[in-house]
Amino acid sequence: MTPTVKTAPQIAQGAVALVKKKFGFQLNYDPPSLIVIDLLADKIKETGATEHQASGLLLGLGCYVGEVFVRHARASWRATAEMGMTRTCAYPIILALTGAVGCDAIGIVFRRFAEGPAWSAAALYESSVLRREPKPQA
Repeated sequence: MTPTVKTAPQIAQGAVALVKKKFGFQLNYDPPSLIVIDLLADKIKETGATEHQASGLLLGLGCYVGEVFVRHARASWRATAEMGMTRTCAYPIILALTGAVGCDAIGIVFRRFAEGPAWSAAALYESSVLRREPKPQA
């Protein structure tokens, strides 16, 4: 399935079902589950699979990451071209965060797979969302 603004939630849902079936873990669309996504990308890499072989699952995990942002950080899926990010993003969809900031949820999973722990979906959420939220006044 090609990732589009409309299909991203369905792709994520497919990944949730596959992770449950293959790994016995239920992804709940919450920010702490992003640590599991990082570990799953590492585990897939350890199998010796190439990026091409793993691309379907990696795409699904990336859409899952995006759906966590949609549900918990008021993000929305947008066409990469609409966000003016076609030069920096290899995927046709990207997240728009508050303040018209683009966030590459799919790309972070592929980078984790290709380059290792320097790339993290959990850290992306923390740096993109948690650090940007206003602090309560004491």
